[in-house]
Parts: sequence; C-alpha cells; structure tokens
Amino acid sequence: MNIKQLLEIAKIKPNPALDQFFLTDDKVLDEEVALASLKKSDTVLEVGPGIGNLTIRLSKKARVLAVEKDYSFMNVLKGIQNCQAVFADALEFLESLRSKQQKPVFNKIVSNIPYSISQPLLLEFFRHRWDVAVLMVQKEFAEKLASRERLGMIMKDMAEVKIMKHIPAGAFYPKAVPSSLVLIKQKKQLDEGFWKFLCSLKPNKNVSNQLRTSGKLGTKKIHQLTLDELKTLYKSRKS
Repeated sequence: MNIKQLLEIAKIKPNPALDQFFLTDDKVLDEEVALASLKKSDTVLEVGPGIGNLTIRLSKKARVLAVEKDYSFMNVLKGIQNCQAVFADALEFLESLRSKQQKPVFNKIVSNIPYSISQPLLLEFFRHRWDVAVLMVQKEFAEKLASRERLGMIMKDMAEVKIMKHIPAGAFYPKAVPSSLVLIKQKKQLDEGFWKFLCSLKPNKNVSNQLRTSGKLGTKKIHQLTLDELKTLYKSRKS
C-alpha cells in the first residue's frame, strides 16, 4: 500500500503549509535507518513523522521520540509500538527540554525535517548533546551546510557533515523539491557567541572595514577566511 492510499484511508490531506511532503522511496527510507546504526539502547528523535512510514522502520531498531505538530496523525502515530508520540511544535518542545536542564532524552536524530524551519531546527538540535543525525533536507540547504557561508562555517565548527545522496523531487508525495540525505556527526554543541559573531559579519566586505582587531587578516574579505581565521578574530574581539 502506497503513501497516497494510506493517507486516503486515514482521511488526511497533505498540508504543504506544514511541509507535509512524504518520502515514498522505500530504499531511501531504509538507507536513512541504516545510516543511523541504531541499537536497542538508542533513543532516536524524529521531527515531523507524519504518516509514520519512517517511524515504523525506526521503532523496529530503537525507541523513537516522534514530535508531530499536526494532530491529524495522532491515531496513526499512537498505534506504533516502541514510539512515544508528542504532539507539539518541535522548536518549542526542544527548547522546553533545555529549560528543564535534564539528562539528554535522545542520542540520535533521524528525520525528514520540515524544510521551512530547517535552519532554526538544525541550530536547536545543536543546543543538545547527541551522537549522529541523519536528515533529509532541501538540496540547496544541504549545499549550504558544506559551504563557506556562515552556516557552513558553524557546522564545520560543531560537526562532521557528509552529503550522502541527492533525492529527486518526484520521490515525495505530493511532489516536493530536489532534496539531499545528510549524515551529521556531532563534535560539540553550538557556541552561541561564535554564531552571533558570524551573523554580524558581511561576507563581501574586508575584515578591516568591520573589525578593529583585524591584524594581518584585514585585507581579506570575510568569505575568504578559514574557520580557524574566523575563530582567531572572534577570540581577539572577546579579549
């Protein structure tokens, strides 16, 4: 039974405003699970599980914490064994976990994430401790993660990022946009100060026009700097 039929049986109509584009390629779904190298002792976070076609696969390997905003999927997700379904805004839910200052409740992340909140959600992920994340994201966003733009630089500081494969728009129902499967291994949590510093810089302007403590790097443009050079400027600004 395909995704379209499952949605019809559940009397659910995909809502593009909620980024409801469901991956229909079984091989890619299986690959997502395999990349996470799940064990029974793992707890895997899934954001935006929707109809649960990825959730079911994950639940056979590990405990799943599934965070879904749309209550239309309640009956579907509540029926999946080894899965705790939470119906909430993902960003608010994850922030609430931080505010409680409790031990980590998940150690891995496997999600076909809502594309409209990709950046804030990814940054929120890095405010928590975990081991590995397997994410389906928009292809354009995946390329930014490996770029010399500020997002690429902060990612390089926090993690190892590898684009595993590109997924065509037609692999989703309804048809989505070209996407990419990304494997991320966390090295450290988000340095909020360094991220704010990166966001304050204008990439096409010389360092000397933006920072007083530019030193030998003054003649370079921001987008020409390496991660180490950016961190040197950040540290000199703090001192």
